Amino acid sequence: MNEIVLSKDKVIPRQGFRIAVVTSLHPDFDSRVWKHAKLLAKAGNSVALICPWTVPDGEVREGVKLLPFSPASTRLQRFRTPFRLYGRLIPLLPELDIIHFHDLDLLPWMTILSLFKNVVYDVHENYPDEMMLKSWVPQPFRRPLAFGVRWGQLTCAGMIRNVVLVAKSQERDLFGSRLRKTYLMNYASIEMLDKVAHDYSTRPASVIFTGTQHENNGSLLYLEIASLVHERRKDVTFYAFDRFFGRLDFRRRLLDEMKDRNLDGVYQLLPNVAPHDLIQALNKAVIAVIPNLRVAQQVHAVPTKMFEYMAAGLPIVASDLPFQAEVIGINNVGLLAKPEEPETFAREILRLLDDRELARKLGENGRKAFLTHYSWESQERALSQYYQSIMNSTSPSNC
Repeated sequence: MNEIVLSKDKVIPRQGFRIAVVTSLHPDFDSRVWKHAKLLAKAGNSVALICPWTVPDGEVREGVKLLPFSPASTRLQRFRTPFRLYGRLIPLLPELDIIHFHDLDLLPWMTILSLFKNVVYDVHENYPDEMMLKSWVPQPFRRPLAFGVRWGQLTCAGMIRNVVLVAKSQERDLFGSRLRKTYLMNYASIEMLDKVAHDYSTRPASVIFTGTQHENNGSLLYLEIASLVHERRKDVTFYAFDRFFGRLDFRRRLLDEMKDRNLDGVYQLLPNVAPHDLIQALNKAVIAVIPNLRVAQQVHAVPTKMFEYMAAGLPIVASDLPFQAEVIGINNVGLLAKPEEPETFAREILRLLDDRELARKLGENGRKAFLTHYSWESQERALSQYYQSIMNSTSPSNC
């Protein structure tokens, strides 16, 4: 129950819940994990964030108490991660109301813990689809691995019961009457609006892509788009982030491609930044691009960067994948292109560069839609109600 019992006949209501937010793999101040923890703290909950981040132990930042542990530096070392993590979590257990965790690799451990505590499984991705794209898994083993992940995840989720989803497409892997589900969409934080620059009409011709550098995210497609646009307009700069998360081989490949296409100075890798500093990069651009490829992982995704672009007031040129096409079509915030045809991206980018009034109008539509429908903070009430339903189901009167 959400109350403090002092004696048999004296009960004092307590504001908020005591929650541990747990991640084993997400990098320092990962957008979703950090926004989640801050949202809970702002709503009046007591929040501890257990994470493999480089932060001072016990520091309280924006109402969140940070409890770091040593991260794994290799895939083999990840086997130690649950033990390091549990070393921080176990001492907190007597005081916690809810444990909300964010990583698939913790699922077996958290399933056991759910026998004793209220546990929430935050499902960031379509994990069975992800298994089909893992480069480190030999091709013949990917389908059996995806099958095992799908049914293993469903079995464990059925025991945990409490599941948070990010996209409707996840319903096909997480179903059944036992599951208590809600959605916490990958929207951007309204805090971004405080740092948006109001110089859009005077910015030089520039395009930005803020996704993690990966083939399926469209990194090589974006490079091809930059090359096609540069052939027709020499004044356009293309920005992306130096965000490869250890994939040095892919970074070398991308840089080699950039040199082969004579894009030095045209295609610029910006230093990777924390999510709350992203707006500084977006303020450089007049057009934002989402070049996701048409693969299962991306087709079913809900890209956070779309909402960040909208908050920044940038018109979007995006792959015509289902979710992106829906948001862009309903809100008139950008133009669609085919990821199989780089020329379609180049054509739409040039159209917006040549018609800055259209670009400005689409960007303004995006900011209005963000404020009305797509801010992270708009989900606070639904999340609080979800936690309350969990607590109600496990109160003594319901046991």
